Amino acid sequence: MRTSRRKTAARLRRQFGTVPEVNYFPGDMGHIRSYFDFRRDTGRDGFLLDEITWNDLEGDEVFRRINPGLTTSGEQYLYYMLRSPARDEGTWTGRRALIGLMGRDGELRVKLQVILSRLGRARRADLCGAFYPSERGPGWLLVYLAMVIAVIAAACALPFGKGQAAMALILLLSANAGLHEFRLRRIQRDFATVNYTVGMVQTLERIRKLRRPELDRWLGGSYAALDELRSVLRVGALPAMTDNGGAGDLLTTLLLLDLIAYEFLKNKLGRCHEAVFSVHEALGKLDAAIAAASWRESLPRWTEPELDFSGGRAHLEAEGMIHPLLEEAVPNDFSAGGPLLITGSNASGKSTYLKAVAWNAVLAQSLCTCPAERYAASAFRIYTSMALQDDLRAGESYYIVETRSLKRILDAAAEEGAVLCAVDEVLRGTNTVERIAAASAVLETLADRGALCLAATHDGELGPLLAGRYAEGHFTEQLEGDAIFFDYRLRPGPAVTRNAIELLRIMGVEADVVDRARRRAGRYLDTGRWS
Repeated sequence: MRTSRRKTAARLRRQFGTVPEVNYFPGDMGHIRSYFDFRRDTGRDGFLLDEITWNDLEGDEVFRRINPGLTTSGEQYLYYMLRSPARDEGTWTGRRALIGLMGRDGELRVKLQVILSRLGRARRADLCGAFYPSERGPGWLLVYLAMVIAVIAAACALPFGKGQAAMALILLLSANAGLHEFRLRRIQRDFATVNYTVGMVQTLERIRKLRRPELDRWLGGSYAALDELRSVLRVGALPAMTDNGGAGDLLTTLLLLDLIAYEFLKNKLGRCHEAVFSVHEALGKLDAAIAAASWRESLPRWTEPELDFSGGRAHLEAEGMIHPLLEEAVPNDFSAGGPLLITGSNASGKSTYLKAVAWNAVLAQSLCTCPAERYAASAFRIYTSMALQDDLRAGESYYIVETRSLKRILDAAAEEGAVLCAVDEVLRGTNTVERIAAASAVLETLADRGALCLAATHDGELGPLLAGRYAEGHFTEQLEGDAIFFDYRLRPGPAVTRNAIELLRIMGVEADVVDRARRRAGRYLDTGRWS
């Protein structure tokens, strides 16, 4: 056992600060996000990243980049943390302190990881089902106990009942075996849920026995929940569902021992759902803090952010920001001092810049870590409107979907509190005249309501319309023969180059088509009219 623990500890030390290699199977992300869904559906949080923002930012991919996958509690809590940027100083300070502790104290961290690794993962266990107060009853428990009592009675009658007692015993044992198989098929997932939940309680008890004051300050409330779950610790895990064919398996099947223990534990956990919730959350916080500390160690650069929770004017200053998924990203700054309108050529880096800023804001408030050299900002509510699609099932066009997306940001900006929003190609789903008119009105309103808005566009006409409200920045490129080069660096002012027509040539479109496009674009720029 000690040799095994030493090997586990050595492996965990090696893996700390490396890019995680965790397997995911179809449906796993649905189970991982279940704790987040539970909190959202029960209204336990004031602000959570909505589905549009999470999908725009490819949140699942960033989660996979950070998640080492040690326990289900840790995976679920890490996912929740990424979607719940802290907007109060107490929550954020607690997260920062625990992540910092896991990064500094390697000895304590490895001890915790060894304990957590014994718990492991059970993604398909419905842990959140144990958090809902549901109707639990003794029905099946009474049935199982009655069957066991009948078996015992028949066995006791063997010396007196001769053949009849033996026949009754055989029939009862056969009935028990059939009932055991029938019920296990029905409750297999719940069986795994109960077993994993018991494992969580046992894991937190092992952590309490470490008697580390620096942990106790964060886990004191969950330790109280352990006292409420004392009977769960006494019963322990359910007998394993094995098919080894040993005497123990046979006895468990014929006397329904696992089903009796399951019913007892299920009812107990159902009555103590808030205590179970507390245990799950405590383990999740520890494991997620270890994940965040390991992710920090794996980054080429990172900084602890300076956050302003005073609720004043929305502001952000940052240097050397990169996107968390890019291995060789070009760092960029944000120094506009307010809303920013970004123009530039196709593929020059506008969308990636928007996502990098948004992710730095999310990670600053969720994992207290920014992939940047410096980050100082308000504590934001963060929204995006970027990678939208037509909703064919609802019969909604792209423009309607985009309008709904923008409306939710306008509504948020009308409320109190700092808002950061990133909008890519504002209202691209309609004609040029109405797009520019509507986009300028929406962006003006967001700025007037105090939102820190970053908007990327190909419509250079928006710059003069938004002058005084939005600073301007741009990305550019260099053309050399049949090659195009980007440096992906944000520069001040509006874009001065275009590459769409030149890309037609580079991609091999006929020269006549390219020349015709050039002439028409030139006439429009000279006269302001199409011909």
